[in-house]
Amino acid sequence: MTNPSTPKPDVKHPAYDEMYGVWKDCRAAKTGQRAVHKEGEAYLPRLSGQTDQDYKAYLLRATYFNATGRTVEGMEGLVFRKKPMVVMPDSMKPWAQDISRGGHSLEGFARTCVGEVITTARGGILVDHPNQKPRADGSVPTVAEVAKSGARPYFAYYTAENIYNWEQRRVDNVFKTVNIWLAEPVNDIEDVPSQIRQLSLDSGVYTQILWTRTKRQWTASEPITPLMNGKALTDIPFWFLAPKEPDCNIQDPPIEDLAIVNLSHFRNSADLENGAHVAGQPTPYVTGLEGGTDEKGDPLNVLTIGSNTAWILPDVNSKVGFLQCGQEGFASLEKLMDRKENQMAALGARLIAPEKKAAETAETAGIRRGGENSVLSSIARSVSMQIEKAWKFAAEWAGIPADKVTFSLNLDFLPTTLDAQMLTALVGAWQAGAMSDEAFFDALQQGEIFDESVTFEDEKSRREADGPKLGVIGTEDDPE
Repeated sequence: MTNPSTPKPDVKHPAYDEMYGVWKDCRAAKTGQRAVHKEGEAYLPRLSGQTDQDYKAYLLRATYFNATGRTVEGMEGLVFRKKPMVVMPDSMKPWAQDISRGGHSLEGFARTCVGEVITTARGGILVDHPNQKPRADGSVPTVAEVAKSGARPYFAYYTAENIYNWEQRRVDNVFKTVNIWLAEPVNDIEDVPSQIRQLSLDSGVYTQILWTRTKRQWTASEPITPLMNGKALTDIPFWFLAPKEPDCNIQDPPIEDLAIVNLSHFRNSADLENGAHVAGQPTPYVTGLEGGTDEKGDPLNVLTIGSNTAWILPDVNSKVGFLQCGQEGFASLEKLMDRKENQMAALGARLIAPEKKAAETAETAGIRRGGENSVLSSIARSVSMQIEKAWKFAAEWAGIPADKVTFSLNLDFLPTTLDAQMLTALVGAWQAGAMSDEAFFDALQQGEIFDESVTFEDEKSRREADGPKLGVIGTEDDPE
């Protein structure tokens, strides 16, 4: 997708306008009842003839069953049930504790990226560096001088809604992103940015332009040309995030279908609760009594309900009773809600799925879960790839070779604990000398007997600290 350059920085890409409502629905569905209720008639249309007071009560009675939010949390939990594997020199370890220069660790930043991609299938990482002023003689500071000053590269995350526009063009026979407009709200006015950062590749040189708004006018700053080791960058250091192979094109959110069913389930809940409130409460009726008021204006034939009250009705044909809608009156709504809960389970909300009554073989369970994990695997791989690119670029910007750093998210989503039979077989093979100590340790670690953070050397040191093994005291190796 391409869009011609425009002097108006707040112009949005056509694909942005098309998907904005989808992102909004997915976010509300994920956040839960507070966000869904806040939108009012957008997600729960007013019934014909309802007053404002009636609608307020109608909305208040509606319950949002947050299957979407629980599913997103569950998917995040599977990816981060093991810590990301990060390789870096000691000089970069402080970065991992505050990668955004705003208190966000690298792992926390990665969790945000995964959650956003699950929710909107969109996001972006900008690697930036505080601009260094030249020396008094006009020369550029060295990498060591920059590091000594405390300045270093950092990550900035942009949500789908903040990536307003983008433009691609062929540059030297390579298709590149040459313009990106990023909204940066710096006030409390929702959806109205007061600053837009334009990332441009002008004549093969990366520059930034900050647009600020005063009233209805946008004013552009002088172009800023970030330098790496004294040289201008030839690519925009911005990496788009997506569930599949990432590029600037927008992809469908993984939870879109789930959010649609979840919001429909919410509307059914409103109708069911409203119907139970209006027609589900017993209402007494009496026929054969004259209504109206007496000469003083007091109502005639006021009846009081209670065990100490007797009604004497003048008309033998009078009838009394209670009006109440039976359970069968709401059966269709209840069936709709049950069916949608099953649909949500099938779409990914496994946390709300009913337990299977029949036993399931390990092979069947593996096949059933394989399809569910494939989407999550794609997301984890895609996000890993982009974060690693940004991580390597940040290292290079600080003068650290890119091959010294790596980053990868966990792809082992299901526990693989060893059963008693397999553990016995491993111990037997180890005792018989069929496998080394290190291979035995690796097998136990893969079976999650040992934590992933424990190394073979750590465990070896622990064993040595514990003293001799049971049954070897008094041997030739260790005489009394």
